[in-house]
Amino acid sequence: MTSTDQGGRTDQASRTDQASRTEQGSRTGPAGRPDDRTGLLRLPVLPHPRHPLERPERTGGSAAEPVGSRLDVGPQVSVVIPTRNEARNVEPLLRRLDEALHGLSGEVIFVDDSDDGTPEVIARVRPSVRLPVRVHHRTPAQRVGGLGGAVSEGFALCAAPYAVIIDGDLQHPPETIPALLGTAVEHAADVVIGSRYVSGGSASGLAGSMRHLVSTGSNRLCRWVFPRRLRGVSDVMSGFFLVRVAVVDRAGLRPDGYKILLELLVASGRLRVREIGYAFAERHAGTSNASLTEGARFARRLFALRVPKPARFALVGASGTVPNLLGTAVLHHVGLHYLVAAIVATQIAVGWNFLGCELLVWDRETGSRLRRYPAFALINNLDLVIRLPLLAVLVGRWHLGVGISTLMSLAAAVIVRYLVVDRLVYRRRAVSERAVSPSYGRPSEDGVSGAVS
Repeated sequence: MTSTDQGGRTDQASRTDQASRTEQGSRTGPAGRPDDRTGLLRLPVLPHPRHPLERPERTGGSAAEPVGSRLDVGPQVSVVIPTRNEARNVEPLLRRLDEALHGLSGEVIFVDDSDDGTPEVIARVRPSVRLPVRVHHRTPAQRVGGLGGAVSEGFALCAAPYAVIIDGDLQHPPETIPALLGTAVEHAADVVIGSRYVSGGSASGLAGSMRHLVSTGSNRLCRWVFPRRLRGVSDVMSGFFLVRVAVVDRAGLRPDGYKILLELLVASGRLRVREIGYAFAERHAGTSNASLTEGARFARRLFALRVPKPARFALVGASGTVPNLLGTAVLHHVGLHYLVAAIVATQIAVGWNFLGCELLVWDRETGSRLRRYPAFALINNLDLVIRLPLLAVLVGRWHLGVGISTLMSLAAAVIVRYLVVDRLVYRRRAVSERAVSPSYGRPSEDGVSGAVS
């Protein structure tokens, strides 16, 4: 006769389960030890809570099976390296990566924007390293989004569940990659940041006091702008980090410049983030790609991440009122008829608004400014159909001043434009249609939500 425990299992069933667990433990061995059969480093796999943006995982294979214990699971980690003119650095970088990832199943992906023969150097070194190495070279016309755009394209090429982003100038130590991966697995983290500002970290590789000041100041600015999303993150500006590929919403990323980590943390919803310290080294060879232009791109992107696009559009439009009013007043003062002055001043305001929208509102990847401007000017000049008759009434019949009449006509045009756009461009859809639309936060067919929380 067998007894039954509180869960309803018999002693015999309990002994069978225990024997099965013992056999499995002896077969898999302790975490962190190489597998005798594959030679790959074992890392404990903890279950990840499902993230809102996470793609459905493939089925087949035990969740408790150690990483690297199967030969058919592919690489454990994809190392994504955005490069621009790093021909002198890629060979020592590949040598160190090959040594650092010994015992791990990994791959290296270069997303290259170089004009100095970097891909040729990689092709020469590739046969002498164990790691699989791929190169995605972007032509000048394809180099959208700078370094951040290169990283985003690299995510699409990853075959591993984890991606590590590392610079190509050897300022980020490849030897830290196993620690990034181990931390992600141990703590079920979505992102593990290599930080220069936690215990074990150092920013000594920054060239000069000004670079130190810019780095620390930028970190503080980002945390001030996004106090909730970046709570507990010490190094928002780090270019050395690991991310679980399943939670990257590439459709929601609009990288512009070199600070892709900020974009990920802010635009990808709530992520489980960890940090480990690392020593930021001096550049091995070549010159830094950091510049005032990159700084301006960072400032513009920070503003875009914080302020929604409709609000940015409204701010730019409101600012266009100033050149419109001033232009009308000055031109009328020098003798132009007030209607002619309004037409000319509108062209000045249209140019002002176009530049503002180019800089602050819309991405500029499609076409050229010369092709975009005519369509922009045509749409904005439609206001004159409303404004000119209204101006004629306000000034000619009601005898109001040109300045106040111009302001009133601008306000009326804004109201009419809003009503037209609201009814025709952004008209409400039926409830049944919204219920299945990815843009309202439901997953699309590939499991990626179209909404950003």
